[in-house]
Amino acid sequence: MSDSGVAATIRAVTERPLGFGLFDIMQLDPLAGPEVDVAAMYARRLDLLSEADKLGYAIAFAAERHFLANYACPSATAWVAAASQRTSTMRLGVLGYTLPMRAPIQLAEEIAVLDLLTNGRLEVGFGLGHRVEELVAVGIDPAERIALFQERLALMQGLWTGGTVSYERGDVTAREVTIAPLPAQVPYPPLWYAGTEPVAANWMGSRGLGLAVGFKPTAQLVPAVSAYLAGRHTRSEATIEAEPDRVSGTVALMRAVYVAETDQQATDEIADDLLRLDEKYGNGGGEGSRTNRRREARERVAAMIRDDIMLAGGPETVARAIDATRSALPFDLLLANVHGAGMDEERVARTVRLLAEKVRPACTRVVAP
Repeated sequence: MSDSGVAATIRAVTERPLGFGLFDIMQLDPLAGPEVDVAAMYARRLDLLSEADKLGYAIAFAAERHFLANYACPSATAWVAAASQRTSTMRLGVLGYTLPMRAPIQLAEEIAVLDLLTNGRLEVGFGLGHRVEELVAVGIDPAERIALFQERLALMQGLWTGGTVSYERGDVTAREVTIAPLPAQVPYPPLWYAGTEPVAANWMGSRGLGLAVGFKPTAQLVPAVSAYLAGRHTRSEATIEAEPDRVSGTVALMRAVYVAETDQQATDEIADDLLRLDEKYGNGGGEGSRTNRRREARERVAAMIRDDIMLAGGPETVARAIDATRSALPFDLLLANVHGAGMDEERVARTVRLLAEKVRPACTRVVAP
């Protein structure tokens, strides 16, 4: 890839206005006690999405997790369907379906219906299956996951475009299959890949998918994003012509985000949450005086911010951190995970409000290579 090609591809991402979205991993609060009311949790999260919709967020993604007692969303399809009835403007997405373990024909049908339910506001992410125990649990050989991913993606794309598909591999058989109805978006919703493996990211870029990365220090994300942009530069004319418009973005950065009125307030509140976690789970919570433990907790908060574990502080500090990260890593969509251990709904709602009303307008940096 030439230097001019690198520059043009980076500019295509970094010169776009930075979009702001939400990413919810649907983890149960470890400080909420042994009996979490999941239905009540769903209701609160839907209320939050309704408010985020009014605040002008670009998109809200939900994660899908299987066979884990501390997560509450094994069906992102059902979740997005519910969210579609509480929002009217923001786009809604899944990050992501573990494609090697999904029945592709049925999933293609579900996504088509979901796109219609959202009035064409759907975006769909896929993963290879980084938690191999999920694959093993349903009889999928992890060594086959790449081939399964590629074949099932092609099968679904053919179905979404109105094609008649014949296919046979393992437990998947399609004999002249077509689906109806087709998605609302033509040819299908924008597709994403969630992962940080550079070879996979390069392939996804060459096929026109978006890339979602995060929850690692920025420097560790650079190889995947660079490989992805290199792959994106090599897209064929046919791929470019056929792919859907990327309304929300091309490269998404997922980060834990906590916004308070001031830096001091943010640090103090997060430190209090850490202390309560320590006390509940015995992570040194009884050692030393309360003053010393609080000081240590504040130091841990500073380390989490310094090490790119989270974006936290007052609005101006968070905006500067976002701009600095964008200088090091090309991305055009920030996906904020605003839920954390011990955070009440008022604090979560405050982060969502301040991020939209004060942080977003302050993020003005456009990065040129």
